[in-house]
Amino acid sequence: MTARRQPTPVVHFTHIDHLATVIELGLLSDTSAQAAGVLTTEVGNVSIKDQRRQRPVPLPPGGVVADYVPFYFAPRSPMMFAISRGNVPSYQGGTTRLVYLLSTLERLDELGYHPVLTDRNAALHYADYRVFDLADPIDDEFIDWGLMTETYWNNTPDEPMRMERRMAEALVYERVTWDAVTEIGTQSEIVATEVRAILASARSSTLVNVRPSWYY
Repeated sequence: MTARRQPTPVVHFTHIDHLATVIELGLLSDTSAQAAGVLTTEVGNVSIKDQRRQRPVPLPPGGVVADYVPFYFAPRSPMMFAISRGNVPSYQGGTTRLVYLLSTLERLDELGYHPVLTDRNAALHYADYRVFDLADPIDDEFIDWGLMTETYWNNTPDEPMRMERRMAEALVYERVTWDAVTEIGTQSEIVATEVRAILASARSSTLVNVRPSWYY
């Protein structure tokens, strides 16, 4: 059993086209972003997003998965892999202009959010849920913390659910303000330079690092 890293990093990726809006309005759930009309470059798998609009969240504040801002516990997610291979029909732009927004469970808690954790991809009807509590070590097998440190997450005959467990999530209801973001990761220095210009225009000093190992 691998213990949870403390602080516990969480990541969300989006297209750089959305960065200025995210700085201004915060990270919005899919439901909120659609309602506000601010989703200009859709990088998600449309069929999976449809599932998330129908999947109830069994813990307060309820609603459906699409009502929450999703974070993963590690980069190099199966979704990023699918995008890198052109396997997302609605988006064929590759990963170059996708940026990671980093936070931690502890930072989210400090800001008054109460993330709902799932032990695997929240779109799956058999995913388990738990509300994050700083007093709860969550060091059992609810989330596979060891898998989050691995470069590869492919299923094996002995572990046929590695991929879906790598997609465990921290869900925050409706909106996460920009002050929750502690760092931005990019695939290249070219995109990092563009990100820094956007941050400068917004008078934000958020740290930017080039993280090619987080991409495929």
